[in-house]
Amino acid sequence: MYYDEQFIASGTCFFVKSAKGISLITNRHNFTGRDNFTNKPLSKTGAIPNNAVVAIPSIAGRVQYRIDLRNQLNENADAWVEHPRLLAKADIVALPCNELKNIIFEDKYIDLGEQQYSLQVGMELQVIGFPFGAISGPFAVWSKGFIATEPDVDVSDLPVYLIDVRSRPGQSGSPVFLYFKKGQIENLQGDIVVAKEHIFILVGVYSGRIRNDSDLGIVWKKEVVRELVAHADVVGVQHEMEKCKFKSLIIWPDFSFQTSI
Repeated sequence: MYYDEQFIASGTCFFVKSAKGISLITNRHNFTGRDNFTNKPLSKTGAIPNNAVVAIPSIAGRVQYRIDLRNQLNENADAWVEHPRLLAKADIVALPCNELKNIIFEDKYIDLGEQQYSLQVGMELQVIGFPFGAISGPFAVWSKGFIATEPDVDVSDLPVYLIDVRSRPGQSGSPVFLYFKKGQIENLQGDIVVAKEHIFILVGVYSGRIRNDSDLGIVWKKEVVRELVAHADVVGVQHEMEKCKFKSLIIWPDFSFQTSI
């Protein structure tokens, strides 16, 4: 996230395919630059982002796109779409960007299909994102966590559950996955089935810790993501992105042991 050319913060996003195309999903606080509960600026400088750069990593390298965070058809409106019912209370937003359909291939977006496997307290989940903006080669970092509250029960009257995970800044907006290796697994009906390949199932969006001194993090439920994307299909404005190069920007450096010690 940037204010003009001034770097403010890094976060994580991902893409989903809907009936009308492709949408970018991330946390609302990433784009607003404000704490989603207190509305206070997150940057020590008080800067609020007006544009962002999305880096799409691949084995061949990165493709970078700059996003204007104002609506390109209405300068008084935001580019992103909020949840139709929760509005600003939901710390997730969608940005329709169907023009990237030739860049984001089948293996680059996430399926929002029906949930086939039940979640339980203590179950292991994977938060896949970019802590401190670091990129491990061309790919994201996996952070293992465990479901800490009943996933079917809302926390603080919001459609979220808590996860116990050692997360860091930059992972806000990360997809959270239930991951199964090949072999026998139990589905939602309690039947034992055989997985012939590794299975990744989106179960929510990570949006940060409940406190700075806690490892309990907030996960917005998958059903909220599905509702958000369906709403974005109806009211969202397809966003044109400007292809750009990193060298013209001040960016968070790639991870290295030398710079991290």
